[in-house]
Amino acid sequence: MKYYEGSELKWSAEDVLVRAKELDVELTEGEAEIVLIATFDDNEYIMEMIGDVMKGTILEYKHQIKSK
Repeated sequence: MKYYEGSELKWSAEDVLVRAKELDVELTEGEAEIVLIATFDDNEYIMEMIGDVMKGTILEYKHQIKSK
C-alpha cells in the first residue's frame, strides 16, 4: 500500500500564528505550539474532512474519464 506524503501536509506554529493574526488574536510561540498539537489531536475529524474531499475527487476523476 502506498502512502501520500506531501509538503502541504506540514504545519508549524508559524502557521498557527498567521491564522491567529488574521483573527486579531495574539498568541505566544508556546501557545501556538499548544494550538497546533490540539488541532491535530482530533485526527478523526481531519481524516473525515480529507475523506470527503477524496470522494469528490473520485467523482470528478470518473466524470473526466467518461467525458473523453
